[in-house]
Amino acid sequence: MKLLGIDFTSAPKRKSPIAVATGELEQGRLRISSVRGLTDFKQFEDELKTPGPWVAGIDFPFGQPAKLVKALDWPTSWTGYVNKVWSMGREEFESEIKRYCSTRPYGDKHHKRHTDKRASAISPMNLIRPPVGKMFFEGAHRILRSGASIVPCAPNEDNRIILEAYPKLAAEALAGCKSYKGKSPYEGELSERRQTRTAIVSALAGKSCRETYGCNVELRQAERERLIEEASADFLDAVLCALQAAWALAQPSYGVPNPCNQHEGWIVDPSQTLEGISTMRFDNLLDRITTDPSICHGQPCIRGLRYPVDTILDLLSSGMTTQDILADYEDLEREDVSAVLAFAASLSRVKSMQALAT
Repeated sequence: MKLLGIDFTSAPKRKSPIAVATGELEQGRLRISSVRGLTDFKQFEDELKTPGPWVAGIDFPFGQPAKLVKALDWPTSWTGYVNKVWSMGREEFESEIKRYCSTRPYGDKHHKRHTDKRASAISPMNLIRPPVGKMFFEGAHRILRSGASIVPCAPNEDNRIILEAYPKLAAEALAGCKSYKGKSPYEGELSERRQTRTAIVSALAGKSCRETYGCNVELRQAERERLIEEASADFLDAVLCALQAAWALAQPSYGVPNPCNQHEGWIVDPSQTLEGISTMRFDNLLDRITTDPSICHGQPCIRGLRYPVDTILDLLSSGMTTQDILADYEDLEREDVSAVLAFAASLSRVKSMQALAT
């Protein structure tokens, strides 16, 4: 089966193209045959017109949060609001998002889809750093126009299957929660990121990749070196998107859970399944608990936000469910609550305590 991994951008050009990895999945091995760049949207549209069968994992948010769609009185169906947004034009779309955010209270400006919360992804309303809202505008209507089967937003009988990917999840599964891309003025950070890219590329051929994604990735030596040396990691992300598509191909409903709000879209990755979330590595959960002397007097908090661990524990002890907490505090994510419980469990393992001299 032919597989595509596409790292999308809202402004493709020669120096920062849309990165595409093409490969074939055979007997548990994803052989990457080419890694190349598309320098304009016409090339992207032509790529989607390539005859099937193929499955593509594309890195941009396919949909918008249901809460936003309802508040702006857009059509509720994915096809309906994607066409609506496209007819508005990019400038009006961005202005509409900015106007909406200006009316919202702090902490409730940028909503997330259910899949974004599970994946700890940026809100698709975000217009800068990274501009995923702009990526949605430029990408969603183009995949809709392709006529391919877009799962779960607009499935049909076409043998070209398009899925939403998020390579950061695959990178974390293979090398932990470490930064692996982006420029830095500090040589040490650049070296660390290169080391992380090296670890990711090495893991693609290893046991952890096969156990998590059901296959390994084969790369030619020149491609391996390219993925390691490219600081932006666009082509590495494209390969990771292809890996997520390979995993989805072997899953019922391409790994999209039921029930699911198809009009928001869904990121395909093992971590997005109920089983995957319940088996999330303990250490990854604890990474969400941070301490900062300038925040809540140095108490352990969630992701640098002003939510102390003991506050969330008090809410849970009062009888509130995780869903209740997420409904009241929309900038929190399901895994944040799991991280609080994991942190409490880690403290319970302390065998003895000794008083400090005063």
